Amino acid sequence: MWVSYEISGERCVKTNNFSILPKEDCQSPNIRHAVHSGNLLRIQLDVFAQVRYRENTTDQWHIINVTHMAANVSLPETPLQKSYVIQQRCFKEFCFYCKWETETIVPHELLGAPDITVTTEKSSPGKQRLTIQWKYTSHDYVDGYLVEIQRLPNSCSYIIAFNTTNTEERVNLSVAFFNVSVTAYNKAGRSRPASAVVPPLDTPELPGKIISTYENNSIFLSWSPLFECDFVLINWGTSYSQMESKIIMDKIENYSIPGPFVAMKRYMIMIVLYDHCQCKDSTEETTYGLTYMYTEEGVPRTGPRNVIVKNVTKTSAVVEWGEIPEDDCQGYLLGYKISFADILRNSTLDIFQNVSSQRHYRIEGLTGGHTYEVTVSGVTGSGAGKPSAPQTIQTLSYDGAELRIIIIVTCVGLVITVAILVRGFAYTAHRAKKWYFPEIPNPKHSHIFKINQAAGRKTLLMQLSPFDEEETCFEQLGVEVVTQQTGSLPAESSVQEINKHVLLKTSNHQKISHAYAAKVDDYTNMMSAVKVFQRMPETSSYLQQQPTAILK
Repeated sequence: MWVSYEISGERCVKTNNFSILPKEDCQSPNIRHAVHSGNLLRIQLDVFAQVRYRENTTDQWHIINVTHMAANVSLPETPLQKSYVIQQRCFKEFCFYCKWETETIVPHELLGAPDITVTTEKSSPGKQRLTIQWKYTSHDYVDGYLVEIQRLPNSCSYIIAFNTTNTEERVNLSVAFFNVSVTAYNKAGRSRPASAVVPPLDTPELPGKIISTYENNSIFLSWSPLFECDFVLINWGTSYSQMESKIIMDKIENYSIPGPFVAMKRYMIMIVLYDHCQCKDSTEETTYGLTYMYTEEGVPRTGPRNVIVKNVTKTSAVVEWGEIPEDDCQGYLLGYKISFADILRNSTLDIFQNVSSQRHYRIEGLTGGHTYEVTVSGVTGSGAGKPSAPQTIQTLSYDGAELRIIIIVTCVGLVITVAILVRGFAYTAHRAKKWYFPEIPNPKHSHIFKINQAAGRKTLLMQLSPFDEEETCFEQLGVEVVTQQTGSLPAESSVQEINKHVLLKTSNHQKISHAYAAKVDDYTNMMSAVKVFQRMPETSSYLQQQPTAILK
């Protein structure tokens, strides 16, 4: 805006610009509650207002009008959780110049409970070191954790509580029962608590012992403390969740716990010494002694579970079994009774094992090839209880060495038997072949066939041989030549025909050779053939051995 004035005869003059802001008594809106839950922004205001929001990592705002004192803003679903910032201002028709209030980070709603793990280890006598570890999926949006350790049973409201931003803590406690809980928190609220019971040590080291007896439905306790204490806490019960307690402020060394008690039930009794009179202010406690007491002792009402038999041989077997449930023992378990019965001989033998922690036994002296039934039962001061389900043992007929020898001998016998059978079948087949199929001589393998082959290679020599020499050879060998037909044959053909008609015949232990040849006019060719026969080693030696051979 500006102001101007005019003077007659002069120009208009304007003042400097100035502004005027309309003023209304607006009530600034306040955020009562804001939380980021899943994919929703839940906002509650004290008056109607205008709200804008954005992701913590961006500058892009989204504006909404809240007219119902509360609003649920849907957010895009993403696998990662994101943080959001909101602002609010007055929202009226006549007021459009109100400023946005200070930015507020919307806290995440802590859903679910932490995942907690509790472990213990031995410390000084009567003490244990407790390690508490936990994980939480929304750890980045947590302001801190509340850790609470409560004594079980809740005697004197003994609770240790502290805040931490870590995810692991260690504390020293007495050897007793405790419950540990962890809760995450931030501005949006608290998560669901996660709790765990401190597991008891298997073999705790305690500075003293308790002597207990059961009489007239009461348990009488006595002990001898090794150090001074302000008061004594006695806990007893069948389990950590069903414990009773009694605080004794006097410095006494014995106490009688009145009944009633459940008959034949196992009770755990614990004495804890405190060094402060005010229980709520006590920070130190030591477990002095721990004992177990049966109100009345009986025999176990169930047998061991999971009885198995293994490593069975000709004369032995190993039996293993599981524990008898503590509530079924009905007394102090002194050991076990192993009974095995020979079914064939109708005899039974019992073996007592006086060590309750040893749950296996090797049975010796069994008979090979027999069947046995084995049962196991627990033994207390009142005797043996109910046996387990029977297990069958079938001993081996042979031990390992004997079985190996039998296998080797059997294999060797089979090999020898097969060899003999094969040999006998071959011999029988050979004899049958000779009997039903006699061998026919093959002319190809005869001496005369060899002579024919040799004669064919020496044809040229036959034609060149002189007549007189050949005739003389015939006379010396006693060979008679008989002509069967007239006509002449070529020298080479004559030799082949002669070779094809030579027969060897044996009669009256005398061998006579007959040669049938064609009648030829040229006697020289015949003499040449005879010469060839004579020169061949086979014919020459044969003719010398048979001087009476006749060539017909």
